[in-house]
Amino acid sequence: MSSSTTQVAAMHRSIFSGILALLAVACGDPRSTEAPPGGWANLGPTVVEQALERGEHQLLRVRQGALSTWVQVPRVGARIGDHVLLGRGKLRTDVVLPGVAGRVPEMVEIAQVRVVDAETARRMVARRAPPGALSVGQVHAELELRAGTEVVVAGRVVKATNAVGAIWVHLQDGTGEAAAKTHDLTIQTQQQVVQGQWVAFRGTLRRDVDLGFGYHYKALVERGVLVE
Repeated sequence: MSSSTTQVAAMHRSIFSGILALLAVACGDPRSTEAPPGGWANLGPTVVEQALERGEHQLLRVRQGALSTWVQVPRVGARIGDHVLLGRGKLRTDVVLPGVAGRVPEMVEIAQVRVVDAETARRMVARRAPPGALSVGQVHAELELRAGTEVVVAGRVVKATNAVGAIWVHLQDGTGEAAAKTHDLTIQTQQQVVQGQWVAFRGTLRRDVDLGFGYHYKALVERGVLVE
């Protein structure tokens, strides 16, 4: 493999974090507003530069910043200039694309795609956590020490529910253990977020909070405020 091909491969892997791992395909409409398992893979607003119809699929050349790559996605009517959210997928190398450029170094097969507006594309991008932010796993591990103090925690919204005069946001960031239920942290807030959005909240950490009606939280961040 030439050095230029190696550099192209490295750049594309930086666009789609973890694309070498083929994730489980979520059931239902690939255009669903719900984020797929693992969340959306976009590291920046992603724009369609070229779109080709291939039966039940589309071949899209997409761009993030200065980098571009080809992806194969379910047919969702994406057009040139559209912004898209992309799930993680399976990397294929040295792929023949008839009628395009003959052969391309890489293409990613992706099962989940969503056409969105520019603002949604910007909002869904994973961002760096603010200085001093704790991971979800760290909050749980240090709960006894930090309970009653102000914390900042960043992660991706996996669920947001309006109830009892507040919005209850579940954050995950890949840390913690699902078996021990330390991979998810609930934020009580008045601010609107959407599933799949990467956010950071500042609030007061509480432990063993019992709201009644069967709602008990080992860890809860109260009065959460979004941090830019």
